[in-house]
Amino acid sequence: MTKNAWKLKFVILFTLIFLVGVSVGKGLDKVLASSDSIYKELELFTDALNLVRENYVEEVNTQEVIYGAIRGMLKTLDDHSAFLTPDEFKEFQVETRGSFGGLGIVISIVDERLTIISPIEDTPGWEAGLKEGDKIVEIDGESTEGITLYEAVSKLRGKKGTKVTIAVMREGWKKPKNFTIVRDIIKIESVKHEIYDDNVVYIRITEFQERTASDLRDALDDIVDKTGGDMKGIILDLRNDPGGLLSKAVEVSDVFLDEGVIVSVKGRDSASDVVFSAHLEGTIPDLPIVVLVNGGSASASEIVAGALRDLKKAILVGTKTFGKGSVQTIIPMGDGSGLKLTTAKYFTPNGTSIHDVGIIPDIVVEIPEPEEEEVVVEDGEVVVKEKEVTEEEEIVDIQLEKAKEVILNWSEYEYLLKK
Repeated sequence: MTKNAWKLKFVILFTLIFLVGVSVGKGLDKVLASSDSIYKELELFTDALNLVRENYVEEVNTQEVIYGAIRGMLKTLDDHSAFLTPDEFKEFQVETRGSFGGLGIVISIVDERLTIISPIEDTPGWEAGLKEGDKIVEIDGESTEGITLYEAVSKLRGKKGTKVTIAVMREGWKKPKNFTIVRDIIKIESVKHEIYDDNVVYIRITEFQERTASDLRDALDDIVDKTGGDMKGIILDLRNDPGGLLSKAVEVSDVFLDEGVIVSVKGRDSASDVVFSAHLEGTIPDLPIVVLVNGGSASASEIVAGALRDLKKAILVGTKTFGKGSVQTIIPMGDGSGLKLTTAKYFTPNGTSIHDVGIIPDIVVEIPEPEEEEVVVEDGEVVVKEKEVTEEEEIVDIQLEKAKEVILNWSEYEYLLKK
């Protein structure tokens, strides 16, 4: 095949693939109207591809080059849009099913740096002491500068029992600290619950998965059986909950709300905007509710927190949330790869977008950072050492204690619902 023939064939094929992808939700008629300009722009790409194929010092893998080009294209859009190779696409599908091998941390690219959004409870990452906001600067001695999210995921995940060493930089630290962590099978229990004294109910949602809403209802049924329905109030803990499925955030919110808009999703084309509303059926009785949030509360957990506060159903306690108010649509591609594309932003019932802003709680309770170092004298010299924490030192969750106080003295704090 001649160079020009190959070029024409590639442009036609690439254009068709592009048109099929863009036509979803936009209409083929709109795409065809701009096909001439798209063809000219793609011609530049194919010219560059041909130059690389014919002149690069070594023979190139055309598929890898094209994958890299698509990845680069999406990287120019935002931190949440991404191209997934077939292997990465399969890995992504595993994440929403609640069981996979790795460290148990949710990561993202924030300001071009690999960042821990939140560690998942009772996982190796959690037990190692990783925290939301930590920057991973190295994985097994290799710099993470310029790494893609799914390259990082593939490096961090692995077989149960294997080790990985990550270098972490935390705010306030003078230099990165190495964490060597043993991988394990991560089985996420998305809903946990407990009943405290005075029948104060504690419900923890770790992540919004396929079964989260049904697990929440099962937990509430168990709570009603044990309390006879006599509950003082509910503490809904969404701290370090990185989000998950939008539909499950809506279903969880609907458990506590009997009417009103839960969240509205607005995209580039107003015809595709969606509004999710609450329903009376299935709503629990009206009770004092406190929602715990922090910087690791993102996406779906922010939808729930925003809906319950805007609709005057809950008081928020903790620290400012992460601020991810965009919606990503997963679009499968013909070769098994996929696009994770930002297609819309969501808005709380009051019409507020929290994207890159977050939600500030009604009652801000900061958790003081434990001292990482202590100054000691050894052999007459002053030495700075890592501080050891003894088993006798009790760790008090001051945010949780504040939530309990609010529930037990609801009349004193109820004015916050009217702000």
